[in-house]
This record gives sequence, structure tokens and C-alpha cells, in this order.
Amino acid sequence: MKQLDMEFVSSLGKVRHIKLKYVNEGLEAPAVKTAMTQLAGLKLFVKDDEELYAKPQAAKYIETIDTPLFDDDAIKA
Repeated sequence: MKQLDMEFVSSLGKVRHIKLKYVNEGLEAPAVKTAMTQLAGLKLFVKDDEELYAKPQAAKYIETIDTPLFDDDAIKA
């Protein structure tokens, strides 16, 4: 499964992430950057006067691969 990891910089310079599961894996960079810029512009996420997602910095897909070593439940079946 792939996740979309969107990296932002907060108004205090801290790096923040939004990770989405079940995303379209064919997204183009300009479309993602535009969506991130629009999200940042809404200023929806504020905590203690800090805009948590003030400026888009990066975006990437993260792919997780599970490699089982053993499964005791399979023996019972």
C-alpha cells in the first residue's frame, strides 16, 4: 500500500506532515503542490497561534512492504 506524505513548514519553522492512505498513485507533482498550497491558504489548522501547515515543502509516496517471518495462526488452521 502506498501513502502520500505531504510535508509542510509551520509558521514557527517546524516541519509537519499530513499522510493520506488510499490515494491515487498517478498524481502529478503540480496538482499535489497546488492542492497543498490551497490547503495551507485555508489556515484551518492553528494551535496556540501557530499555523501548523503554513507552507508546502515537499510531497512523496511512501510504499510499505510487509515481509512475514512466521505466523503461528497459520499452523492452527
